[in-house]
Amino acid sequence: MENQNKLQYKFLIIISTAYLAVDINIQGFLALMPFIREEFALNSSTAGLYSTFHYLLATIVAVFSGQIVDKIGSKKGLVVGTTVLGLLMFFQARSPSFSLILLLALVSGLFFSIITPSLNKAVMLKTTPENRATSMGVMQMGGGIGGFTGAILLPFLAEKIGWRNAVSLSALIAVLVGIFIYIFFKEENNKRTEENIKQRQNQPAFKESLFKLFQNKNLLLVCFFGLILGFNSGSVPTHYTLYLTQDAAMSRTAAGFAFGLLQIGGIIGRPLLGFLNDKFLNGSRTKGLVFVGLSLTAVNIYYAYVISVFEMSIYLIYLSSLILGFLTLGWMGLYFTAVIELASEKLTGIGTGLSLVFIRFGVLLSPPLFGLLADLNSSYQMSWFALSILTLFCTLLFAYFFKDKFAEI
Repeated sequence: MENQNKLQYKFLIIISTAYLAVDINIQGFLALMPFIREEFALNSSTAGLYSTFHYLLATIVAVFSGQIVDKIGSKKGLVVGTTVLGLLMFFQARSPSFSLILLLALVSGLFFSIITPSLNKAVMLKTTPENRATSMGVMQMGGGIGGFTGAILLPFLAEKIGWRNAVSLSALIAVLVGIFIYIFFKEENNKRTEENIKQRQNQPAFKESLFKLFQNKNLLLVCFFGLILGFNSGSVPTHYTLYLTQDAAMSRTAAGFAFGLLQIGGIIGRPLLGFLNDKFLNGSRTKGLVFVGLSLTAVNIYYAYVISVFEMSIYLIYLSSLILGFLTLGWMGLYFTAVIELASEKLTGIGTGLSLVFIRFGVLLSPPLFGLLADLNSSYQMSWFALSILTLFCTLLFAYFFKDKFAEI
């Protein structure tokens, strides 16, 4: 058993490099936006289009990308998605205009959308239910570490060698990771491989697969819950440093450090929330998600009526940032475990794609709404409160419809 666990975690580390490489590029590129804005003389709204273009096509084709993964398998999905995204990032680094960068960002979203279904399908095939949420969290750590590394490393490199060379280097990392996964990702034994090939050949058509998913009310409810989780993970990181400098009167340096702690909290939360669910909630994914929803509600209220109102110690704000990141960014492993178990092994890819549509819709919609409330009230207090009410409402709705299903999922 011990050797089996070692092999399993070795496998998780290997596949998590895909998230690591992709998020170094995506989050790192966003961190370089001041350099890019200066070179192309962009205003803030135009610069902000990069994120929109990248996630737009990724959201639109998420379900279709999941179907592709169900047909070609995890390994091919990871190799193609990581390698091609790296090449597209290299072309972005050499683009003569920002318009061309936006066009390439749109296309890169297509290959980015293949990564998550591929990883989730690999975890579904290689892990047992007893430690699946923990395994998913360990794999998800790659994305958190990659995003944190890219946000710190690429601006530093840009100061030394220019932003174009910095992005070229991160693009090379993605290509090398694609080669690494091709060499070291060992698929199932021959018998299991033959079974998977037959399963892919007999894979239902896209419409049939989607129809089966929409008949699964439990899966749709989990996807719906992903919308509110996306609201939290989209709005909080986007506005966190602005909130701390504006409402909490922190310096930009201190706010930047708090933002780093927010990201670290998310990195810790991904495997730890999965571990807590596997070991202390008997693997009930719905109980775990309800716990996350209620905890998010509490921490959002805390920010609205404690940190926004009272003059807090900077060290307490740092600790609060860790906890906020733990909940706001740490739920992904637990959430995707619930999705893939409900979707079944055969439809893991397309099920993941469907769930991503809900998450990304929340991520795209929430930042402007969170900011609009702050503008209307000249502070973020109402933004935090509204987010807590919305989170609580969706959590209670989710818990009500799953009240007889806690033991099953």
